[in-house]
This record gives sequence, structure tokens and C-alpha cells, in this order.
Amino acid sequence: MEDSAALGRTKTATSVISRIVKPGKETAFEEWVHGISREAAKFPGHHSVVIFRPPPGAQAYAIVLHFDREEQLKMWLESEVRKEWIERSLPLTEAPETRAEVSGIEHWFALPGRLAESRPSKLKMAILTAATVYPTILGLNAILSPILRRIPNFLGALVVTVCMTFLLTYVLMPGVTRLFKPWLYVSQLR
Repeated sequence: MEDSAALGRTKTATSVISRIVKPGKETAFEEWVHGISREAAKFPGHHSVVIFRPPPGAQAYAIVLHFDREEQLKMWLESEVRKEWIERSLPLTEAPETRAEVSGIEHWFALPGRLAESRPSKLKMAILTAATVYPTILGLNAILSPILRRIPNFLGALVVTVCMTFLLTYVLMPGVTRLFKPWLYVSQLR
């Protein structure tokens, strides 16, 4: 049985948006994405916008929106302001946006091009995350120990947290997800 504190808690909300920019329209798209990001920041519950730019020669942008609650994210996504900004982006992009609302760490496990339908079970995500986080913490503590010994514990924890977050997000989880893809997506790859 849930206690009243657990019932009052809300989950943060994340939306992962993919846009394919037309060649030659990159500068205009950059201006557009900064403009729509400023507008999103005016909405209640807005936490952050992270823009993942494509590597050279590619045209696919990923935009990750974070809001405090699902209702607040939905209010932004369905707003007239956003609809107007999306309309402005149409001459700059090759196709309509693709969007997936995710919670927790699901974005680490999304199959490229199939964000919405490519979520493995939460148990598999938890097992793989724990199996990746544990050796990462051990490794970071060993590598960073000369630095960690000279600074206060709270700063050491911050250094390890920042390093681990970037390693997990950009290096380890994408590789681990590819490596374990047959196990994670057994029902989706048939």
C-alpha cells in the first residue's frame, strides 16, 4: 500500500524530438531551435532543453525537453505558441518531427529511428544499468582517487557523478545497448 507521500510525488517528463534538417538550412534551423527553446523556457515546469547536433555530413538533430511534470510537458507540446514555431520550421526540415515521451532512463535504450516503440522491459533496463554503473563507479574511483583524496567528499561525489553521467550517456550505454540488443529487444527484432 502506498503512503500519502508516495501518492503526492510526480514523475518528471521528457520528450525526445528528432528533426531532419534540409541541406543548406542548418544556420536557419539553429536560429529556429534557439528561438523555440526560449519559448519553451517560458512555460511552467520547464527544466531544460538539450540539443544533440548531427555529426558532419548528417542532418538529424535530437532535441530533448525536460519538464517537471507530464501535465506541464503536455501543456507546452499542445500550445499554440509551439504549433506556430513548428509551422515556421517546415521549410527548414525534410519531414515532420518524430517525438517520443520517455521517463527515467528509457532514452538510453531507444533503438535509432524507432524511439516510441523501442522500449525494453524495465527489469532488463535496470539489470543492464546496474551492470554498467557498478564497474563504472569502481573504475572512476580508481582513476580519480589522487584527485578525490585532495578535495572534500561532496566535491568528490560531484566529480564522480558528472564523469559517470557523461560516460553513461555518450559512451557506455549506447555501446552496451548495441551489444545486448538481441536480449533487450528479443520480441521487437523478430
